Amino acid sequence: MAATALNIADIVEAALSLPRAERSYLVTKIIGSLDDDDDSEVSQEWRDELNRRVEEMRDGTSPGIPHEEVMSGARELLASIQKEKQAA
Repeated sequence: MAATALNIADIVEAALSLPRAERSYLVTKIIGSLDDDDDSEVSQEWRDELNRRVEEMRDGTSPGIPHEEVMSGARELLASIQKEKQAA
């Protein structure tokens, strides 16, 4: 780290001023750094499954689920949970 302390607000401002490709790279590196610690807890079977699913999305063999359909289902699930809590 540099001799001077970095201010998070300055870092965010500088990051947001980067071109899109560089911001994408930065985000990938930061998220990757968060995931590094958790890799030991993920079994090889799950890693293989995740890689298979990613590859299916990339090659178009997985139809995926449209965003609005996922969000609609999530809203319905949350509404039913709220109803159950209110009934209890």
